[in-house]
Amino acid sequence: MVYLEVSDSPAAPRYIPVDRQQLRLEPLDVDRLIDDHHPARKIWRVVEQLDLSRFETQVRAVEGVAGRPSHSPQVLVAVWIYAFSRGLHSAREVERQMRHEPGLRWLTGLNVINHHSLSDFRVGYGEALRELFEQVLAMLTMKGLITLERVAVDGTKIRADAGKKSFGKRAKIETHLKMAREHLDELERAERDEHTTQREQAARRRAAREREQRLEEALEEIERLRAAKKDDKKKEPQASSSDPSAAFMWMHDGGVAPGYNVQITADSAHGLIADIEVVNDPQDGQQIAPAMDRLKQRQGQYPHQALADGAYTNLASVMEMDERKIDYYSTWTGRNEGVTGRAKQQHEDYRRECFEFDEAANELICPEGRRLPYRQTRREPGKETHVYQASSEDCGPCPARALCCPKLSLENGGRSVSFTIHDAAIEAFDEKMRQPEALEIYKKRAPLAEFPNAWIKKKLKLRRFATRGLAKVSCEALWAAMTFNLQRMFRLAPA
Repeated sequence: MVYLEVSDSPAAPRYIPVDRQQLRLEPLDVDRLIDDHHPARKIWRVVEQLDLSRFETQVRAVEGVAGRPSHSPQVLVAVWIYAFSRGLHSAREVERQMRHEPGLRWLTGLNVINHHSLSDFRVGYGEALRELFEQVLAMLTMKGLITLERVAVDGTKIRADAGKKSFGKRAKIETHLKMAREHLDELERAERDEHTTQREQAARRRAAREREQRLEEALEEIERLRAAKKDDKKKEPQASSSDPSAAFMWMHDGGVAPGYNVQITADSAHGLIADIEVVNDPQDGQQIAPAMDRLKQRQGQYPHQALADGAYTNLASVMEMDERKIDYYSTWTGRNEGVTGRAKQQHEDYRRECFEFDEAANELICPEGRRLPYRQTRREPGKETHVYQASSEDCGPCPARALCCPKLSLENGGRSVSFTIHDAAIEAFDEKMRQPEALEIYKKRAPLAEFPNAWIKKKLKLRRFATRGLAKVSCEALWAAMTFNLQRMFRLAPA
């Protein structure tokens, strides 16, 4: 007979042990890393249908010749579209996640692509990338997802990879350029004495040359800004030594920071991006016509209707849209029909509406009976301004001068009055936008135009560019636009 010893103390709990020192070999089915409906598979199926031959022009590793093989454009395109869809814009972060993220592991077949290769591919094929974007647009058009019946244009500001303190005037930039050139000379002399590898020496020289190039571009940007500056603005232009193409802009948070103006044209059928362009002009007033011309070049036709907010609308833009036979809808900011400037100082009995016109003599007659002969005609897009001016001899002794032109100097003549005649297209646009039907159409602008902007910033997390220079940030914008369109296509037309 066996007796069990009974203890009054409770038994200790028993747990599964954790052994972190063990080594295990487990089978891995790479194709089953992701399920059949994973976004990476959908992206890969689309990329397989695209012509990527333009990306092969710089490949030096070919069959029958010694050299290390490179990663295929198909893999790199798919990796970057998938990375953008996950809000990844850093090449180093993409490389790091390739070691554990299932979608990236599946796309690369467990290979880890160096961040230098990723970064160079992202911005090194500008023209090829534009053609790739056009191929995606053609695919969407064939599926009936883009129709160009109606488009909406809107701009969004995205911060540049540059700080406010990097901006300087010409003297400051020239000083930094001189220091950069001296530093480059010192590097070349020091390399003869230092025991460094060729790779380290090449990296140092490359960084110094890029710094020198950016400063030279900053000087060119200052000269461009100076040539384009109006005479009444005496403030000396500045440029960034980090990103010469960047400009100060009002951001969505209300602050002013270096950035770029990303122009997006959305198609009304399903809200897809039909065109995207990055400019360094903070204003939108000159962007509507170029956006329509890009659509014509890519799609072979202008849209039937176009919507834009008041920042795009001025006399020139209304005329340009009329010339292209595009039905344009926008708020009107091009004309100011109120009483402004010097007219506010005039008595209501002596404003220009009170002057009579003598058509036979082509003169105006003021309320006091003095005549204002015709002086000149100023022509601008959409309007003609006819100027009439009295002589100083008539206005000087006039008893009504204090009411008519109280602060006028008579050195260059007497009171002048101008009348503006607008082009028929301007009058037609003005009349159209007074109609309730036009206002109902215009109300569709905001949800159509602002949705892609919000998606790119919130979902794709593109609030600050990771690269510098207009050409490179334009490539980033194209990657974001393609990613947005493909994500929308997967929802609208699931494979």
